[in-house]
Amino acid sequence: MKDFYEWQTGLIGKIEEVNETLLKNIYTEQDELYEMSRYTIDAGGKRFRPLLTILSFEISSREPYQKILELSAGYELIHTASLIHDDIIDGSSLRRGRPTVNAKYGINDAIVVGDYLFAKAYELGSRYGPAVSKIMADAASLLAEGQILEAVNLANLSMSENTYYEIIKKKTAMFFSACALGATQVAGADPMTRKNLTDFAYNLGMAFQITDDIIDIVGNEQKMGKPSFVDLEHNAITIPVIMALKQGTASDSAKLRQILTEGSVNENDKDIMKDILVRSGSIDYSFSIAKKYTENALKSLQMTDRSADLDLLVDLATIVIDRISQLE
Repeated sequence: MKDFYEWQTGLIGKIEEVNETLLKNIYTEQDELYEMSRYTIDAGGKRFRPLLTILSFEISSREPYQKILELSAGYELIHTASLIHDDIIDGSSLRRGRPTVNAKYGINDAIVVGDYLFAKAYELGSRYGPAVSKIMADAASLLAEGQILEAVNLANLSMSENTYYEIIKKKTAMFFSACALGATQVAGADPMTRKNLTDFAYNLGMAFQITDDIIDIVGNEQKMGKPSFVDLEHNAITIPVIMALKQGTASDSAKLRQILTEGSVNENDKDIMKDILVRSGSIDYSFSIAKKYTENALKSLQMTDRSADLDLLVDLATIVIDRISQLE
């Protein structure tokens, strides 16, 4: 069973080119701004979105993938900028084991760095023409809508399952879909290939976010390399909690509500909540929904011609859903 980093092994060359493209295009003669911008890029990350963009392009075109590098970097810059702003909103001090931009350089400078990376992203997208620029802008607009929808529902223990899906659709799934859509637009792909790849990316994005939200609760902190229950500590209500409140016993639901309304979550609270969520069946339910989205993603590729790049996307979908068992 592969994990994401094993999957990346065969794509190291592409990742290095993405990183080079990122560094080249964030360069500015304003030394302090470049230092802070480079700090965010050097922090690394999965490069999930640029790889999805590149593979979608290669499936759709016979041209070298280098043609799409700047667009793939643009998508990564939007993602990175949004994380910088998320960290400011959440007051986070660590990301990927390093101080966040706001912790290292201050909130004011972090806001500017995020704005700068957004601007550079749109400049990269503009190199591919107005249609691609609109795809990128629409994705960023939906991302903002999703963030606000999440913000107005923080600590809302009555939030519906459908509202949760709408949040992750706008914040994650539609952005994944935009990566594939932009790539197929540049490739001049036929309508069927375009639909198959964008549907795949959308469903992959939904599965990815749901599994992330499950892992936040049941994942092993040592294996994850980050604390658990981060979402709940920031008052973000996710599907395991929604379903536990809905289908758990009266006493379990009451206890869960009590912990969540007290404001701070200690280690004992985490253990109690984890037990309640598992016992209620909400983890299993959430996992079943993620599996359905993964199955839909794989179905979307069935009518696409087989290739090494297509096989990589199939493997990626499997890895997304397998992450949960690997963290047990």
